Amino acid sequence: MTADPVAAESSAGGKSVLLAESSAATAMLVRTLLNRWGFAVHATPCDAAVSRHLEKQSFDLAIVGATGNDAAMVAAACVAAGVPVLALVTEGFRLDAAMAAVSLPLSGASLRDAVDRCLSRPAADLDPDAISLLWERPDNPIYHRIARVFIGEIGIRLVQIAEAMAAGDLKRVETEAHSIKGASGNVAAHAVRDAAAGLEAAAARGDTLALPALADTLRAAADRAIAALERLFAPDTGMP
Repeated sequence: MTADPVAAESSAGGKSVLLAESSAATAMLVRTLLNRWGFAVHATPCDAAVSRHLEKQSFDLAIVGATGNDAAMVAAACVAAGVPVLALVTEGFRLDAAMAAVSLPLSGASLRDAVDRCLSRPAADLDPDAISLLWERPDNPIYHRIARVFIGEIGIRLVQIAEAMAAGDLKRVETEAHSIKGASGNVAAHAVRDAAAGLEAAAARGDTLALPALADTLRAAADRAIAALERLFAPDTGMP
């Protein structure tokens, strides 16, 4: 019987890191350094199975190899699950969903610095800095109106995605995910934006095996964003 591809390295009191890297040599180096620093490391290839591991257990940080074919999807799933992402990159590669990046070949100092920076900036369902940049302040009436439209429409679009997946209509899945990506960016719901981007990319390349997990990830991120927006609107007595 083969072992589970996610192997946990015990570390007393250590934070948990999901290492999604398909290069055995790179994964071994990163895992060795992280274990030395007291982190519990869970290593897995950078593929669609990562979504299953995110459902089974919680992580404080995800380190994702940007050169993998499924890297964008994996990073988006991690962000949607509320896990900050650190990308391992080489020239010509990047991960838009990543909070920080470390270039390969890496040094211990650069990895530790990036890990510390990611862990000091927990992922949020709404990005307050982006809200301020786009709308000046969270109580801007225009922002509230747009956010309420977003809340009203995203549930409909998620149903349309489910129907399109059942019908095998990948173009419609791609279109609806693209619309959600744009709308969520307008309200600074970046976890939703990144999850929608992952679903859009999978539909565009015809990756039907990855779609169910990505759709579930998007739905969970949407639920959290709606809850965050409703908390933001709690003092309201009516529509702005």
